[in-house]
Amino acid sequence: MLGIYLSLNGSMTFPPLIENNAHSLSERVFQSLKTGILSLQIKPREHLIIGDIAREYNISRTPVREALIVLEREGWVEQDGRRGAKVTVPSAQSILELIEIQAALEGYVVKKAAPLLGEEDFQALEALLERADRAIANGEQVLGRSLGEDFHRYLADKVGNQRLRSQIEQMQEHVDRVRPLIWQKGLAPIERSAQQHWQIFYALKRGDAHKAEALMAEQTVWFEAELATALQYAY
Repeated sequence: MLGIYLSLNGSMTFPPLIENNAHSLSERVFQSLKTGILSLQIKPREHLIIGDIAREYNISRTPVREALIVLEREGWVEQDGRRGAKVTVPSAQSILELIEIQAALEGYVVKKAAPLLGEEDFQALEALLERADRAIANGEQVLGRSLGEDFHRYLADKVGNQRLRSQIEQMQEHVDRVRPLIWQKGLAPIERSAQQHWQIFYALKRGDAHKAEALMAEQTVWFEAELATALQYAY
């Protein structure tokens, strides 16, 4: 088991139920529980008991049961006999497999986005990367990482394939569970990632879609290698 997940002291606390009238109650429960899992407020191997969740949110058991079915389908929990749903612990193999799939999809996004980008897009992307550089220089690691992720999202939005973007984001969320293993090393990995984004940007601005695609693949291979090394010492 990953070392970062071995501390399970204290009772479980649930995140607040998300308030959003645009979504059904079961969808809100699903999003709330997933938020707790991603933030490690709900830790791997902890059990999600339908009755406990229903009492916490003062709702019936049905929307909780429906939310847990979706969480299981997406790989966040697994059934554990009569004890209910148990939060999964991501294995090194499963995470690395996801990264490889994501690499193929991200490369496709860059190749498809390249001919669609205009001057306004390049100005927006350049401003985004400059903001990321300033954040990193100021020691704002969380903001710097977030802006780097926005760079990827911008390109995906330009392609306009919502199903593709949804698939990438779902995989990204699973990878995010172990991403701290890399980012806890300090600024060096974040700075490296920012440099790679600039290289992809300049390739796109030159109209070299093949180079941009290759650079995106290179970034993913680098990230996979970094994560594989980190996971090796996390057990």
